[in-house]
Amino acid sequence: MGYFVEMGDPESDRYIVRGFASKSEGSWRWAYADPVLRFWGPNAQSVQFFMDFAIPERTFRETGPVTLALSLNGEVFDRVRCARPGQQHYVHEAPARLFLKNAMNLVSIDPDKFWVAPDDGTKHGFILVRAGFSD
Repeated sequence: MGYFVEMGDPESDRYIVRGFASKSEGSWRWAYADPVLRFWGPNAQSVQFFMDFAIPERTFRETGPVTLALSLNGEVFDRVRCARPGQQHYVHEAPARLFLKNAMNLVSIDPDKFWVAPDDGTKHGFILVRAGFSD
């Protein structure tokens, strides 16, 4: 396990706890309801959580702005309002009191709205390209 994951990496399943498509769509994956990732925490004084993601135009037309609640080890540390569709880059310092050095860290990225697929009823939140920690 490492500090970050790219969804197109063949080993990306190891970082997924739940709430993501079972396979990559090339370099990205759909995040569904209650998406959770796990990362090994680097031994650093301060780290930042980052992610590259997208809110597709097609889903945005039905949902409007989407807010993502980000939690680290069970506690919300930020909320990101996505007021427009398209690719997004997010960076935020991981709260030191929540971050575990040299240990497994769980990150939840919960959307407040979903696009529901008409064919099977799957709730689609956002598209994740990469996420993790950097020092």
